[in-house]
Amino acid sequence: MLLRRVIEHVREQNWTAIAIDFVIVVIGVFVGIQVANWNEARVERQLVRGHLTEIAEDLRKYIEYDEVLLGSARLRISAVDHIYREAFGTTLPTRLVLATETWEAPPPEPLPDFLHGNLMGAVNLVRVSVRSRNGYESLLSTGRLGLLRNRPLAQQIQTYYGNLDDLLDTNNVFRMFRNDGAREQFPLGVSVFDQRPDAEIIAITRENPSFAAYLRSQRDWAILHHSLLRDMSKQTRTLLAAIERELALP
Repeated sequence: MLLRRVIEHVREQNWTAIAIDFVIVVIGVFVGIQVANWNEARVERQLVRGHLTEIAEDLRKYIEYDEVLLGSARLRISAVDHIYREAFGTTLPTRLVLATETWEAPPPEPLPDFLHGNLMGAVNLVRVSVRSRNGYESLLSTGRLGLLRNRPLAQQIQTYYGNLDDLLDTNNVFRMFRNDGAREQFPLGVSVFDQRPDAEIIAITRENPSFAAYLRSQRDWAILHHSLLRDMSKQTRTLLAAIERELALP
C-alpha cells in the first residue's frame, strides 16, 4: 500500500508527499527496531531474574545448613574443653591468636550428655561446606552476569562466591590436619570415632603430651573454623537480602 502510494507520488513529482512517505518509512523501521530491542531486553531481564531467584534459593539452603556446620565446630570445642578440664584442671583460652589476627571462641557450651562415651567422635567430626551453586553457575555459563544492571550487586555476587571458594579450600586444611592427627592416634589404640568411657580418653590425654597437643590443636582449628563459618553466614544473609530487594523491583 505504502509502496504503491510512493510510486504514484513519484509519477506526480509530489516531492512533499514523497518526503512525508520517506519519514513514515524511517520512523516505522526505527520503531520496529526499538520494539525488537525492548522485547529482547525484557526477555534478558526475565532470564537474569530467573538466575537471581535460583541463587536466592541456594542461599536459603546455605542458611539452613549453617547451624549444622557451626554446631559441629562448637561440639569440637566443647569436647576438648571437657577433656582438658578433667585431665589437667585447665580452662583453655577463649581467644585464638594467629600471626596478626585474633579469633574469639564461641560462648562455652557444656558437653551434651549423648557425647559422653563418644568424645573422639565429637573431636574428629569436621563438617564441610559442600554447597550447591546451580544458580550462580548458570548465571556465569550463560554470560548473563554482565546483563545485570545492578553492577554493585553483580560485584557482590562474584565476591561472595570467591569467598565461599576460599572457605571450601580452608575446610580441606581442617580435614587434612584431622586425618594426619588421627593416624598418629592409632599406636595409642584410639580410632577416629572411638567409643569408650570418658575416663579412658582423659587418662590417655594426661599420659601422652602428643595426643593432648592434637586435641588442643583440633580445638584451635575449630575456633578458626567457627569464626570463618559465622562470617560466611553473615555474608550469605547480606547477599540474600540484596537479591531479594532486586527481585522486588518492578
